[in-house]
Amino acid sequence: MIDIHSHILPGVDDGAQTLDESLEMAKLAVEDGIEKMVATPHLFRGNSLHKNLGAINSVRNKLVGALEENNISLQIFTGAEVHISHNLLEEIKQHRENLVINNSSYLIVEFPPDHIFSGVKQLFFDLMSEGLIPIIAHPERNSVFRRSPELLFDLVQMGGLCQVNSGSFTGLYGTRAQEAAIQFLKLNFVHFMGSDCHNTKASKPKIAASVKAVASIIGEERAKALVKDNPAAVLDNKEIPELPEPENLREKKKSFKIKLPSFFKR
Repeated sequence: MIDIHSHILPGVDDGAQTLDESLEMAKLAVEDGIEKMVATPHLFRGNSLHKNLGAINSVRNKLVGALEENNISLQIFTGAEVHISHNLLEEIKQHRENLVINNSSYLIVEFPPDHIFSGVKQLFFDLMSEGLIPIIAHPERNSVFRRSPELLFDLVQMGGLCQVNSGSFTGLYGTRAQEAAIQFLKLNFVHFMGSDCHNTKASKPKIAASVKAVASIIGEERAKALVKDNPAAVLDNKEIPELPEPENLREKKKSFKIKLPSFFKR
């Protein structure tokens, strides 16, 4: 399997703090069946290291070397979890090679937990005009998307993609996130599942159990695509193979309108 979202780099953000912790996380990942992992440190979210992205590359290289020395068969790929900001497009133009996944056209973007700013559609349009494909990180953890999933539909309909956290399906982030993850899955909004791992305790690099849970909802083939076929296509900079048509909740609401008999009309 391929874990497209992780915070395994030591001392870079709120993920692993030491190299030893990173190695322990890598061991857990391999035990779970993860063979490849995209390191996606938080950027532009109060993180000072965005001023020196070369430092992140140095940390990544050190981790790769340590994995080889310790015979841990986990491949680490470049990436980032980029926080939505008003000057995001300019930052991406300047630092694109350090932000996209494995030098591809795919970019993981993160929204604040309780806000979606009004210009997001224009931002997505601008990103796509630059040849980028935004992947929305854990939309099930955003209260606005939970309340108004039609807003997420709009971004997916435009060509955006979604990555849901594996822990959301097991209730790690609470009932609301779990229910939203399942709803988004059923609405065909979900294209990837990642661990979003931060440590070896509460937020582990584990996705296998959630794949089984998801398979019970959308079938084994589509569930595997979320952690194999689709992320593999991203690493190869190709179109993702599993791209179901998202369901439009607005149309559903229209179809469920109750027509009152004539004698109820005034």
